[in-house]
Amino acid sequence: MQKGEHSRATQGAICALLVPCSSRKKVHPSLNARAVSLPILDQYCLETTWIERLHSLPVASRAGELYGGRGFQLALRASQISEAPLYAISAGLGLVAIERSIPAYGVTVSGKGPESIVARIDDRFDPASWWSAVSHGPYSTPMTHVFSDKDSGCVVMALSQSYARMLASSLDTLSNSVIARLRIVGANLKSILPSRVSPSLLPYDERLQAILPGTRADFSQRALLHFVQSGLEERPDGDAAAHRDWVISTLSRKKAPVQRQRQRLRDEDILALIQQHLPRTKGIGRLLRVLRDREGVACEQARFSRLYREATGEGGLV
Repeated sequence: MQKGEHSRATQGAICALLVPCSSRKKVHPSLNARAVSLPILDQYCLETTWIERLHSLPVASRAGELYGGRGFQLALRASQISEAPLYAISAGLGLVAIERSIPAYGVTVSGKGPESIVARIDDRFDPASWWSAVSHGPYSTPMTHVFSDKDSGCVVMALSQSYARMLASSLDTLSNSVIARLRIVGANLKSILPSRVSPSLLPYDERLQAILPGTRADFSQRALLHFVQSGLEERPDGDAAAHRDWVISTLSRKKAPVQRQRQRLRDEDILALIQQHLPRTKGIGRLLRVLRDREGVACEQARFSRLYREATGEGGLV
């Protein structure tokens, strides 16, 4: 393939990329912009309160410059390769074009920390209703814009399980012609998403680790980047069935690395290890790899981020 051909092929094959936003923000949100500042209410009232709050928050930066973390950087790389517009799926703002200027905020639909919107609801959380509410907020792009009739290329969507639950009902309302253009990547999503979109699921699994190593948290973004880099280069005009077959064929030649059994430690023990390695290891991602690979410690990324902030004295989100 001659120089430039890869870009032209993928540009014709993809009209948009959609990925989860990142809990790591390069600008720390104020307390007023975090879920923990909201009162505990029924969900409808909380949705209304949050949308009203969004209108009063100051703009911080472009979305593409606000979100940190390896997963979002992988998505940015995929967008550059494909020359396709990138949208962040945000639990706080809806569907956000990365060129859009947005406020720094701290809202998530997963976990139980100070950014968890679930902790502010006094009854059972309805993720579909929450997504519908933020999708009508001041920073959200309508999903219909992404699936414009003017375009016929693929829309590649990376989802975590919590974000799949949030978007499941919206995806179920898409027309058959739109679903045929969807390619969805993520771990163990079939039981969460509506059966109508099952043909759009690309069957990536733990064997991706042998091709593009990373953490469980960035699995869907790694799968998206691999598909954009390789799948659409080899099958630029393929339909969903052809792309599924390509993923199956590619993974069949790989073996999942043997997972090392790691020990679970108390917060204070992990804090001590962070302090021990901080003088020689800079960067939250590198330090997490040291703890996992060299020290053999099991620590989820969100938990490690919290402990890292505590150890370094950083406030807000990282």
